[in-house]
Amino acid sequence: MDILVSVFLMGLLGGVHCLGMCGGVVGMLTAGLAPEVRSNPKKIALFHLNYNIGRILSYILMGLAFGLLGAILAQTLQMSLFDKALRIFSGVLMVMVGLYIGGWSSSVQILEKVGAKLWAILQPLTRRFLPVKDLKSAFFTGLLWGGIPCGLVYGALSFAIVSGSASQGGLIMLAFGLGTLPSLLLMASVSTQITHLTQKTWVRKISGLLIIGLGVAALWMPISAMITDKLHGHNKMNTHNPQSINTFKQPTDLDYLT
Repeated sequence: MDILVSVFLMGLLGGVHCLGMCGGVVGMLTAGLAPEVRSNPKKIALFHLNYNIGRILSYILMGLAFGLLGAILAQTLQMSLFDKALRIFSGVLMVMVGLYIGGWSSSVQILEKVGAKLWAILQPLTRRFLPVKDLKSAFFTGLLWGGIPCGLVYGALSFAIVSGSASQGGLIMLAFGLGTLPSLLLMASVSTQITHLTQKTWVRKISGLLIIGLGVAALWMPISAMITDKLHGHNKMNTHNPQSINTFKQPTDLDYLT
């Protein structure tokens, strides 16, 4: 449950990044619609809802795949060490995302460049549904746009693979997607004000610091477990070797007599 809360907060606090990555698509959703549709708030809301359902569904599908991959790796590798390594990687990645959002480092873009190769395959498919004319097009645009290179998504996926379960991986990405939902839905109604707000330095820095805090907390869990395991192993060794606890033997009267 802690992981679900963490990825939800990561999606929520990373909203300023989501608006930068997906804000253009949100604008395109209404650009090609008929004037009578654009003037109807209820109809516009349906288009944005369909887009976000498709986007979150793509996250869930990726979570299922990565969770299944984690389950396969758990059966073939020494999972105890592998699990801790992955958890440390997840925490580091979350810190990198926080540094990126806060404007202190762009190192997470290295991973986004790797993901850009997959996006190069998916991007041509989006042209089939743009400009958006109906609800079906909005849904499939969101479904494909879930593959856009994004360090925030990769951070959540790292937790999905750590879960070692397809169903748990899907739940993790659902929680992440729901966390990103408020920002994008809010942008649909007050896009100018939200865009202006997210461009403010203090908003980005506070969001970045909070995500870094989540990353540090995620890092501490596997590191503390490793420290505990090491101490437990040391104590166990001492229990089996009493002489290692007290190597100095007090002299007895018999010793003085010899």
